[in-house]
Amino acid sequence: MSDRCPFPNGGPPLNQDIAGTGVRISFYLQTLFLACLSARSHSIGEINGSLYTLIVTNIAMAVSALILGLQPNTGISFHDGVVVFYLLYLSWVTVFFALPSCNRFPEAERFSRNVRMVKLFSVVQSYTVFAFALTLLIKAASFGTNPACNENAVVVLFRPFSALHAGRIVCWILTVAIMVVYTFLILKDHLPSPLRTAYQRVRKISMYRPSVRPRAPEPILSPVGRPINVQFAPSQPYSVPAPSKPADEESEHDTYELPVAWDLVIELVIVAILWSLTVMNTELLITWNNFAPASSTAPSPWQFGQVLPMFLVILPLFNMVNAFWEHRLRPIHRH
Repeated sequence: MSDRCPFPNGGPPLNQDIAGTGVRISFYLQTLFLACLSARSHSIGEINGSLYTLIVTNIAMAVSALILGLQPNTGISFHDGVVVFYLLYLSWVTVFFALPSCNRFPEAERFSRNVRMVKLFSVVQSYTVFAFALTLLIKAASFGTNPACNENAVVVLFRPFSALHAGRIVCWILTVAIMVVYTFLILKDHLPSPLRTAYQRVRKISMYRPSVRPRAPEPILSPVGRPINVQFAPSQPYSVPAPSKPADEESEHDTYELPVAWDLVIELVIVAILWSLTVMNTELLITWNNFAPASSTAPSPWQFGQVLPMFLVILPLFNMVNAFWEHRLRPIHRH
């Protein structure tokens, strides 16, 4: 194995089957559609279908990258692994924030088994992603093919940082913090009933505050110093009638009132901004890592490994379009 990188200031050609254009587009669109669907949908079935699709995609990507990255000759490069790291964290965060939407529907109890299964799959997905992230960070210097080029890799947060130095430290802190918080939440949700009961009792005791008793009113004294027994008649509720509006004002108000769920609009705007920033940083990552161009004898990148992920977008797209077609941006009143 040569100690010199054959690709100065960059890395080997991008592995199209693991981080090619079709794979990235699939991840981008699935996360966007699922985030919008979880904000708009009123059906557990719609969200569960899209969740299963993205969760299985994440598990397959993490396992494939983990196996290929540990192979010295026929696997992926460290540069490819960094791209996969970005894609997996984008989709993992989307799944993490979309899962609570399964519990807000009235039919959640009837589909409790379905909800438990998708949560179980999400836990398997999370620790598979964590295993890949930890492996990439631990073996960063020797990960993948052409390890002599790993020094050239960068991570991007609006500007490039060295992946083996500053970027590695930041990713270590981020990954460990997320793992600890996520594990704590999982243990808290799955505590045995005696432990959960003890935890709730301790919490009630810590939150208890003694009530302050109201002070009795001081007696009113007469000029000679004797208390005067004053009795007040019970107050009668009195309301001032509101001024009536002219008929033309009422009709104008009713005519121009828009039935729009503004909280939904704000949520969609936030999702679009965060999603756009993540996609931008991922594409900048590919640009600033200076992947070598594929050789002229390389097969076309749009083969089975690129076309198949594009078909995984169909179900989330159909569910999202169906949800917005049925309810538009109107508020949904759940009983």
